[in-house]
Amino acid sequence: MTKTLKVYKGDDVVASEQGEGKVSVTLSNLDADTTYPKGTYQVSWEENGKESSKVDVPQFKTNPILVSGVSFTPETKSITVNTDDNVEPNIAPSTATNKTLKYTSEHPEFVTVDERTGAIHGVAEGTSVITATSTDGSDKSGQITVTVTNG
Repeated sequence: MTKTLKVYKGDDVVASEQGEGKVSVTLSNLDADTTYPKGTYQVSWEENGKESSKVDVPQFKTNPILVSGVSFTPETKSITVNTDDNVEPNIAPSTATNKTLKYTSEHPEFVTVDERTGAIHGVAEGTSVITATSTDGSDKSGQITVTVTNG
């Protein structure tokens, strides 16, 4: 026999699904990486025009939105010795929960980089690849090649 599973937030039905046996619903428009306390949502069954009492949904936490890509446009940059600049990556998706990156320099004898901010400093003539890696567990990274000249 067909039943309807209803999900309420307050007095409003925010999701419902019909089926026989095991029925599941998907809630949309939830905030990422958020804990919803017990009772924020309630569920009930409707069968043959009769609805059961509402029952509190236990506390749950939504998943974070992980970084899916890190890139640099353009992929090269030039600076002169003893100058400071920044590398500015593009992070996808723009809705990622944690956009914090860790920066490293392949050749710090030519270019140093602040691991938290991406600020770079030209130390000596040469070329180094700067890598920006996500810290949210997705292990995504992007690279930019920085060339230092005497100017």
